[in-house]
Amino acid sequence: MSFKFARTIMANVKGLGCTVCAEKYPVDAEYQPCPKCAGQLLLDLDLQEISKKINEQVFAKRGWSIWRYRELLPDVDEERIVSLGEGGTALLECKRLARELGLQKLLIKDETTNPTGSFLDRGMTVDISRANELGFQSVNCHADSGNFAASASAYAARAGFKCIIYSPRERIEAVNVGKLYQIIAYGGSLIIEDTSTDTVHAAGLRSHALSPSNPYFAEGEKTIVYEICEQLGWHAPDRIIVPMGRGEHLSMIWRGITELRQLGFINEQKISMMGVQLESYGEIVDNLHGRKSVRTSRDIRKTVAVELATKRPSHGYLAIDAIRGSRGEGVKVKDVEVLDAMTLLARTEGIFAEPAAASTIAGLRRMIDQGSVSKDETIVCVITGAGLKDPYTARRFTTKLKQVDRILSQIESRNYTTRLGGTKLIMLRVIANKETYGYEIWRSLQKRGLKLDISSIYQHLSELEKVGLVTRSRTESVLGKPKRSYYTTTAKGRSFITKHLDN
Repeated sequence: MSFKFARTIMANVKGLGCTVCAEKYPVDAEYQPCPKCAGQLLLDLDLQEISKKINEQVFAKRGWSIWRYRELLPDVDEERIVSLGEGGTALLECKRLARELGLQKLLIKDETTNPTGSFLDRGMTVDISRANELGFQSVNCHADSGNFAASASAYAARAGFKCIIYSPRERIEAVNVGKLYQIIAYGGSLIIEDTSTDTVHAAGLRSHALSPSNPYFAEGEKTIVYEICEQLGWHAPDRIIVPMGRGEHLSMIWRGITELRQLGFINEQKISMMGVQLESYGEIVDNLHGRKSVRTSRDIRKTVAVELATKRPSHGYLAIDAIRGSRGEGVKVKDVEVLDAMTLLARTEGIFAEPAAASTIAGLRRMIDQGSVSKDETIVCVITGAGLKDPYTARRFTTKLKQVDRILSQIESRNYTTRLGGTKLIMLRVIANKETYGYEIWRSLQKRGLKLDISSIYQHLSELEKVGLVTRSRTESVLGKPKRSYYTTTAKGRSFITKHLDN
């Protein structure tokens, strides 16, 4: 089958440039990363030409979305833009939280209100719009982030694209249930890495690869600082604090600051970038300080902030350049600090953040305790994702409220045990017969004529585990593949089988 795709001429983009070897590529190149040195590619914007077309009044006449700044983004025909209304998020002054931390002025950039509840929607609208401009009808991604996969599924649905998501087994077993529900609801096809990928080719569609490393995706993320500065009357804050997984978010915010300076929108010279990582996944911070990175937790399920559990940060060196260039700082925080920060933010300001997002508050507290933050600074913490994506972590907040905890337990137990449904009952039988794992359960159900995708199997397992009917008996890696978790029935599960299945 042959394909014909549109070729776009981008008047505001001169080409692609490698951030390591400085090699230049044409604007229509689809490389990611650089084929010469594997460095990250970024778009080379023609700022001199762009400056002739924009000013504060041009932006002010437009609605609040990232496309408000369209001249500073890759050219996409307006009819080809795929948008769900992303961007234009609130910049909230948090007086109660500031008093709690001993600060004069603390602002929250609340990205939880983006369409899928994540800042990643900013990059996704640009990347999917680019694919639409080129005439693609299918997209795919190798997702190490539940937020990324959820966003990809939503924007693909909006565009009418087929969306195929590949995920390592260890990632899908650790993904927050809210994000998994989003992927399924939006119609994304989830494929575990060691599963056949024939589905892509059988569809007869050429597929565009989505990735945070894609230079078009990255461009969307810088718009957050355009908004911050415009919301502050075209002034920049003293410090911007950002969670760091891969490092592209912080580095693109710094790129946006650099562009605004060159275009004359802001004059401030002192703007410090501060990046926050987990202690168990702190490679960027360790390299920033010249230390050898030691990963204390290799199982991502052992951290509450899975979105920050990145083993090889693709934009780590760019994040380090941004932090050093801004005379900023990098800090690592513990899971318990992140959980405390989630609670503090929710109860002082009414913002329910997921753990990775709340890490900025945890990092700020750590730096205040160390005396590294001046209390008269204007500080912006970027809250990148919504807490409702991670209901199980939020569930921990009820443990001190015994009456509420009992009520929730009764509701959850009633929902999942008295109304299990046929699929879960069959899965319980399969697990009761022998210790087994997700993919083997999936094959067993296939033989019984139940055509489920693998993501549904892991969701059922998660729910059965949550109510105590099954448990993970062991985890092992076979032939170098991602770790595989085995399940067995619990005493409660065996009792349930006896009572409900063997009658």
